[in-house]
Amino acid sequence: MKRRVPLSAKILSLALLNLLLLGVTLLGLAGVQLQNLSSLLLAPTRDRVLADARLLALELMETPVSFREQLLEKHTQARRVTYYLFDTHGIRVAGPQMLLPPIVHARVTQGSLAESFFVTTRNPTRYWVGVRIPIGSPDGADPLPGVLVLMSPSLFGNAYFLDLALVGLVLLLVVLVSVACWLPLVRGLTGGLSRVTCATERIAEGDFDVKVPSDRSDELGQLGAAVNRMAGRLAGFVKGQKRFLGDIAHELCSPIARVQFALGVLERSADETQLEQVRDVREEVEQMSTLVAELLSFSKAGMQPAGVQRIPVGVAETVRRAVLRESSPNATIEVLVDEELKVLADPDYLFRSIANLVRNSIRYAGESGPIRIFAEGDRQNVVITVADLGPGLPEDALEAVFAPFHRPEPARSRETGGVGLGLAIVKSCVEACKGTVRCRNQQPRGLAVEIRLAAAL
Repeated sequence: MKRRVPLSAKILSLALLNLLLLGVTLLGLAGVQLQNLSSLLLAPTRDRVLADARLLALELMETPVSFREQLLEKHTQARRVTYYLFDTHGIRVAGPQMLLPPIVHARVTQGSLAESFFVTTRNPTRYWVGVRIPIGSPDGADPLPGVLVLMSPSLFGNAYFLDLALVGLVLLLVVLVSVACWLPLVRGLTGGLSRVTCATERIAEGDFDVKVPSDRSDELGQLGAAVNRMAGRLAGFVKGQKRFLGDIAHELCSPIARVQFALGVLERSADETQLEQVRDVREEVEQMSTLVAELLSFSKAGMQPAGVQRIPVGVAETVRRAVLRESSPNATIEVLVDEELKVLADPDYLFRSIANLVRNSIRYAGESGPIRIFAEGDRQNVVITVADLGPGLPEDALEAVFAPFHRPEPARSRETGGVGLGLAIVKSCVEACKGTVRCRNQQPRGLAVEIRLAAAL
């Protein structure tokens, strides 16, 4: 299964990559502009290097020649860079023994040495800084020109090159500024998409009264308005369909009643050869009457769910009534429901839902084993489950089975079941009570239908 990456993580990663590329680009442009990195590296600390060099020059003027090595060693330990002192001919005056690399030696011995220089050598990598300072003469004569050389194997961890604390502070400030710029955008995008996602999930479950805030002036606002229009049109289509079915069923009630009355009269006057045919016609009419009654129930449950009055209803009592009405000698029904469990629902809708589930289980799995009805809940929700040991359903039919007139069997005969409205009525009744219903296959066999409703405290 492909791992899901949140949109916010993608956007923040893109922002960090953007900062990284921007930094690399700026460094590249600076290198091209300056031809080398000496000014870039020394600029933040140039004043400190020159100030320390002047102070060291004064100390060297006052320090006897025999103590210059100790003085440079003290500064080496304090600044975490190695100090060397050379004259303008490249001859070591003080500091550790060192053979200067040719490029550094050339910069030291240049007659036109600037106030400071920066040189990088390779194999091994070393960073060198040179500053011209006066060197006191042992005999008290005028000071001689000299060069103070600072060497470090790294740009980090010392007092002159790149200060880690300063670099960290700059990076932190850049990240904070970037977060301050990007976070409102990320939160706005992900928040808007989350609201649209929640709304579409509720629409998919049949709740068409959901509204997405559409006061934004960008594409998310347009998307929210489109979702609202879609929900409104879907609500109109669904209500129109149910109203149409209800109107047809209502109009069929009177003709069917007249046909049944006529069949009763005909049955009393028919002879033995005609009586069997009359009974066959009566059976067909009764089947039609059952279909019309279920159509009316389905239409009534789905027409005005917003007007349903939900009250605390005892689950155990409702289950007992449903089992009493639907029980069959060929089926065993086990009920395990706490007497204290109550849900917020319409009593008639809840009874009809459980009765339809019990009837379906008896019809399809009554002889396969006991049918179990149990319920469990907490302070928020109660789940009522009707489970059987029948053959179950194909995985792709677990959602479609709640559609009107849907049946898993290829043939629609009265021997294999009803007309395919039982679970559709259950879904309409449960959703009218602000609940949800779903099917799941059990292992090793069987089907369980779960009704989830709000708990009544």
